[in-house]
This record gives sequence, C-alpha cells and structure tokens, in this order.
Amino acid sequence: MPRVRPDVRITAAAVGLVYALGYLYALGDLSTATRPVWSVTLGDPGLWLDQRVVFQFEAIAMLQADHIVWLISPLNILIAATLGVLLALNIDGGWMLWKRPAVCGLAGRGGGVLAAVPALAAGGACCAPSLLLLLGIPGLGAFAALFAWLVPLSLVLLGASRWWQRRQGAPPWFRANSGTG
Repeated sequence: MPRVRPDVRITAAAVGLVYALGYLYALGDLSTATRPVWSVTLGDPGLWLDQRVVFQFEAIAMLQADHIVWLISPLNILIAATLGVLLALNIDGGWMLWKRPAVCGLAGRGGGVLAAVPALAAGGACCAPSLLLLLGIPGLGAFAALFAWLVPLSLVLLGASRWWQRRQGAPPWFRANSGTG
C-alpha cells in the first residue's frame, strides 16, 4: 500500500483536537479569565458521575493556568476525546478513500468525504438550545428533548462511519509507512 503523507494524519489529529477543545468550550468546561492566576482547586471527587444535564457531567476540580480556566470533568473529557478521535479517524479514512479509490477498492465510486459530518451533531447538543432560546423559537421544550440524543447519536454515527470506511479498505490510523507517496 502506498505511504500516506504524515501531514494528512497530522491535519486530521489537529482537527480532532480542536473539535474536542471546542466541545469542552461549548460545554463551559474551558473558558478564559480576566486575571492571570495559577491555581488548582479540588472539589468533591464523588461528584464525577453527577450530571448537569444529559451527557454533561459535573466538574471535580478546577485548573486555572494564566488566563485559561478548565473545569475538570472526567466524563466530559472522555466524551470530548472520543468524539475528537472518531472525527480524526473519519477524516483520515475519508481522505484515503477519496485520494486513492483504486487502492481501497472504490474505483469509480465516491469516497465518503462526508463521513466525518456526524460529529457536528454533538456540537448542537450543547449550543442549539441556547441558540433557539436566543432566537425566541416557541416550543423550545419540545426540541430540548431531542438535543439530549445528539451526543450518543454522533458517537454511533461516527463509529459506524469509521467501520464502513475500514470495510471499504481505508487503512488503520497506525500503519506501516512503506514505499513512496
């Protein structure tokens, strides 16, 4: 199999990392402070399973490093990391299927470039209710019940998309670099 240039994987990993950090920022777990302070505040570790709302969990510590404030919630970090990794894997696999359809057995067919789009649904889970409220759309309560399902739906769709990519011949993330390309 031809070697994939490392910049594709670096770009995919960077997009996944930015998405995960953006997800935590949208949840309110990452923010900025006006005064630069360096501190760590420990909370009650027994709260790590308590939910603020569906699929958003309480923080058990706060880390402030200069102007960055991070509310540390292990389950929110796990969800953000999982979404980021799945997004990176889908971007990498979609790129390979798009750029080398013959290698992946897809000659003459589309390569699944839109395979990474389901991760965007998770962003709507934290921001869309506020946006709808801001816009004043009546019946917000009816929509709010649907937003709780966007995070697990995103996880399932990204996982299914990556499974489909692998079945179509997309290589794994860690692959031997042999040959040129």
